[in-house]
Amino acid sequence: MSERWKNYFDSHGAFDQNWLGTAVAHWGFHETLYGMIARHCPAPARILNVGSGPGWSELYLSSIGYDVTGIDNEPSLVELARERAALIGVPAKFEVADAFDLSDFESKFDLVFSCGVLEHFDRDVTVKLLQEQAKCAPKVLIQIPARYTAYTGEITDERIYSINQLSKIVEDAGLRVISKFGYGDLAFTPMQVFLRRVLPRVAWRVAQNKGFAYSLAVIGESSR
Repeated sequence: MSERWKNYFDSHGAFDQNWLGTAVAHWGFHETLYGMIARHCPAPARILNVGSGPGWSELYLSSIGYDVTGIDNEPSLVELARERAALIGVPAKFEVADAFDLSDFESKFDLVFSCGVLEHFDRDVTVKLLQEQAKCAPKVLIQIPARYTAYTGEITDERIYSINQLSKIVEDAGLRVISKFGYGDLAFTPMQVFLRRVLPRVAWRVAQNKGFAYSLAVIGESSR
């Protein structure tokens, strides 16, 4: 799995000299996600990102005041993220770790999140991974691609869920759902383009939160 993601990020410009453009595009796309993190867990909270890749989210969140740690099981990506953080002068931390064993990080954070990671496992495994994350922080955020991902490329081993199905997964992990939302404009078909043009912004956000979006996310909270 780690070699696969190393190759994925390599093909998407993470290792290029012009990496900053890739990072800026990433930050722009995830604007809503970062806003929801700020709403439910304001800086200077302690945040853990499981499956950090080249560290784009850590660089941004660290720059706005969060105490951020990113973990990944691919050492070359962790080293790359450390180099980028040093280059732009942010204190984000990165470690090599396994998402199936987060014992070194238990009770050390206010929020833990993962983006585009847990949908690559069967449902029961995803529940167990969320339970492992819940040992690290009282709030857990999971983000996955929606079914519209098929318009932008081939779906490989991703498990595709609706927003309500994803919420049920979070609940089965023993967490109370405190927020569920979608983001990422859809403009893959003529009908989607038309709706995006004619719907007021508020109505479009409602549609996204119902799952008419490129990415879906749910925030759960433990009772401890």
